[in-house]
Amino acid sequence: MRRYDPEKRRITLSEVLPPRSRRFQVAHQTALLTQTEVLDSLGLDDELNSESRALRRVVLANYFAAAVLMPYEPFLASAKEHRYDIELLAHRYRTSFEQVCHRLTNLRRPGNEGIPLHFIRIDVAGNISKRFSASGIRMPRFSGACPRWNVYTAFLQPGAINVQISQMPDGQAFFCIARTVLKNSGGFGQPRSYLSI
Repeated sequence: MRRYDPEKRRITLSEVLPPRSRRFQVAHQTALLTQTEVLDSLGLDDELNSESRALRRVVLANYFAAAVLMPYEPFLASAKEHRYDIELLAHRYRTSFEQVCHRLTNLRRPGNEGIPLHFIRIDVAGNISKRFSASGIRMPRFSGACPRWNVYTAFLQPGAINVQISQMPDGQAFFCIARTVLKNSGGFGQPRSYLSI
């Protein structure tokens, strides 16, 4: 999807990426090129292996990219103004549904927090590929959540937003929305996969 040639100082992006993903990839690469000291200095004293450090670097560069595309203060103000309307925020910031959902879970600055939210991304087989919980909901680590959770039933209505109040065994209740997103991998004949967010 993205390749950087350090000799030519050129970023090459896949032509199948939509504009919102291209912007994100450019911002991600910008973080890797301009924020090296910060990315490398965070957590220097921890005991992570090299693979975990590399993953942390990717996560931090993704956070940087999201902050460039959806700056904290204006994005939080827009989220409050539009009552956390994810599709409207995606249009306003020229980002994807998934990018907005992910960014909303990161609005946790002390004294200026957004609503505590959770995020999970699964494929049609129930495999979890991304998860965050700032809401307190207990997330399954790999799979095995309730099959009636709307993140699973969203596959029955691709593209439609599904709303649900999820009641936990301990009595806690969570307001959940879910929608499928299509991940294209190319042209005619190439596999398409739906994910649920």
